[in-house]
Amino acid sequence: MISRRWPVLVLLLLGACATSAPSLSRTERDRLPRDARQEIFDAENDVIIARNRQDEAVERLRAVREAMDQLDERQARSEKRLSTTPGGSARISALRKVTRAEQDYLDARRDVAKAEAEVAMQETITARARLDLVKQRQLVRIGKEPLASLKDFEKAIEAEEAKGKEKRASSLDLRSKAQASLDTWKAAQEGYASQTGDFDSGVWIE
Repeated sequence: MISRRWPVLVLLLLGACATSAPSLSRTERDRLPRDARQEIFDAENDVIIARNRQDEAVERLRAVREAMDQLDERQARSEKRLSTTPGGSARISALRKVTRAEQDYLDARRDVAKAEAEVAMQETITARARLDLVKQRQLVRIGKEPLASLKDFEKAIEAEEAKGKEKRASSLDLRSKAQASLDTWKAAQEGYASQTGDFDSGVWIE
């Protein structure tokens, strides 16, 4: 299901680096000095950590989308309850205003979650680019690649880091908008409760 929702991000991963990924055979790796092997291990671990954060970010996006899917159902249940409560029908219009405010907030949270998932994926791409550079250095060290080949890998890292900086800035902007939407929703909740005395229509569920 997630793969259908992330075509652009998948393409980002597939075409992340202009350089081809360097490859060290097991024998070559085993023959490297201990510090070189440790450097590769640390870079590989950074990729794993970045990928785990990426998975967590995608899961947060999934949770927001699930909340959006549930909102209409919760509104329908609340309206049904109000329609059978004395004087409740008059509250339905006011309750819909709260729901619209919550919808706006969830829309903003979804945008933040998408941006954070893109940031996390970019961090995975950058971590992989750094791992490639580490491996390429070892290939240069054992004489399989020329020293000049490192330039392309260094440039790739610079490019990916610049993309990450841009994506993080965009994410921060969206967070500010989401906070404003949250404040509007909370004000709508409080206004509804003070006007109607109704604390049972699901407006407090987050």
